Amino acid sequence: MSFIKTSFFSGIGTAVSLVLKLITNKVMAVYLSTDGMFLLGQLKDFLKISNVINHAGTLNGTISYTARYKDDPKELKRIWGTGFIIHAGCSILLMLVVTIFSKSFSNYLFGTGQYSTIVAALGISMVAISMHLLIMSVLNGLKRIKLYISIHIMAAIISSVIVVLLILEYGIEGALLSFAIGQVISLLISAGALLMVKPFAFKHFISGFDKTAFQQLLKYSVMALAGPLCLVAATFFVRSFLAAEFDRQHAGSWEGMWRLSAMYLLFLTTTFKFYLIPTFSELQGESLKKEVFKVWRFIVPVVIGIAITLYLLRDWVINLFLDKDFYLIGTLIGFHLLGDIIKINSWVLGNILIAKAKTKVFVVFQVEWALVFSLLTWLLCGYYGFVGVSMAYFGAYIVHFVLMNLYFRRLIWANKTA
Repeated sequence: MSFIKTSFFSGIGTAVSLVLKLITNKVMAVYLSTDGMFLLGQLKDFLKISNVINHAGTLNGTISYTARYKDDPKELKRIWGTGFIIHAGCSILLMLVVTIFSKSFSNYLFGTGQYSTIVAALGISMVAISMHLLIMSVLNGLKRIKLYISIHIMAAIISSVIVVLLILEYGIEGALLSFAIGQVISLLISAGALLMVKPFAFKHFISGFDKTAFQQLLKYSVMALAGPLCLVAATFFVRSFLAAEFDRQHAGSWEGMWRLSAMYLLFLTTTFKFYLIPTFSELQGESLKKEVFKVWRFIVPVVIGIAITLYLLRDWVINLFLDKDFYLIGTLIGFHLLGDIIKINSWVLGNILIAKAKTKVFVVFQVEWALVFSLLTWLLCGYYGFVGVSMAYFGAYIVHFVLMNLYFRRLIWANKTA
């Protein structure tokens, strides 16, 4: 399936997700305000790390090898069976750690132990989300895009209804608990849908452990762990720094800006998930170079157009999708949107590193971005005030994109067998 066709189908699912996210974010903004958004940001970062640990970062490996061996049932059984054991073992271990130490996690994340029961519920649900992610990575690798999108839409609709109802009834506690319930619902839907897929059968998940497949999947683990760890470390530092340097309203407003950005970028990142890794894993040399430029020619005008529109309508967008309490976003949005334009182009190159299992290089670039973003935030906020955090975001991605282009000038353009 071509990039345009993949974009079309993923765009349908993303449009539904975007509308639902806009609704739930509006409810969160109105009923939880900036302080509640701050707490949800803490939980979001915790779940990002958890959702990598509970499958040892092997999802992209499952996608890549499923795409590579899609016509070889024997190889698929090796990959899927080993993947299931990895997911089950890691998620059960994580569940035990989170539930046993739920009060400590609550104190660390929220500054109080009163949410320990909710943290324990999240721990239990981590087994469900681990299995769901395994199923979705199999569908992605098999390029069953329509089924993937259908599962995503169904899970998103049901989860969003639950989020809204729980927030209206229980406030911040309901919002936090909805994450756990949503993860269980996602598994129920994806497991049922997988029965429709050939050559898959659930017995493939219990086909045993294969040492070679384990080593193949682990090539992707370090990359999958490095990305979220660096992102979470940087955003956690920045959010805490803003709360200490200014107050929670500023930190919550920055979190709101981050959420707005993530919502509109969904149209492209979802397509990346479906298309880039499976496609890049099959291409080499000049054909890979052509594919990169084809993707860039499509996404650059799209991102620029969206960014300009959001900037011109910024006051209306903030009031419509968040709340008047988030007026500080108006200070951030200009530089943040510029950063998004650079970021989305950097991600195209980053997906080559993932597809080709260039582990060391990928980790170096992730650490580089996190350090530059954190350092620039500290420096620029001290000099320019609150707007410094969005200036830092823009600056960090300029540095990141320039360094990646320098690296890929050798990898793709000079060395055509890379």
